[in-house]
Amino acid sequence: MTFEHPVVFSLFGLPVTTTVVTTWGIIAVLLVASAILGRRVQQKPTRWQAVLEWGMNSLSGLLGEMTGGTGERYLPLVATVGVFVLSLNLASALPFVESPTADVNTPVALAVIVFLSVHYFGIRELGPWGYLRTFAEPTVILFPINVLSHLTRTVSLAVRLFGNMISHQIIVAVLLLILPLLIPAVLEVFGLFIGVIQAYIFTILTIVYIGGAVRAEGGL
Repeated sequence: MTFEHPVVFSLFGLPVTTTVVTTWGIIAVLLVASAILGRRVQQKPTRWQAVLEWGMNSLSGLLGEMTGGTGERYLPLVATVGVFVLSLNLASALPFVESPTADVNTPVALAVIVFLSVHYFGIRELGPWGYLRTFAEPTVILFPINVLSHLTRTVSLAVRLFGNMISHQIIVAVLLLILPLLIPAVLEVFGLFIGVIQAYIFTILTIVYIGGAVRAEGGL
């Protein structure tokens, strides 16, 4: 097991690793699947359409509770992040494919997207000055601490996802050398469960951070 990811080819002088190629492949699959599912939306929903609608309604309702208003304006971002992270995590179930979230660059990129989106929504809802004031609550003395907390939670968001995904792959790799049949297969199934849980946690934390940014009471 190595933390280095092989370079497949170079693009404009920049190395493109297996992680990037896998991520592009997953994006392509999701785009095609979205286009197909979008054309098959029916007035009378099928079982799978009903499940998807229930999931979207649940996310929208949770966003509404956290933001104190309608959650529909944030739903595209949150739903996209949730589905994307879940797809990346479960990619390891495919033969000879390593989950992109086991590469630290992917969780960092996802965390940065959430970080920028949270502050964008906060500024859009409260205005630049109003949003900046939330960092000085309940007292201006806490301003640097609140700023630091926003930075550290972004790092935590990336490290949590990366740590859980890479640790599972390391354990499976070690057990493959010791017991190459039953136990790694069981752990692989358990790894898929971990992938689902980590995608859920990442999505919920995104919702919490957005809710903290757009509420007038201040950020979390």
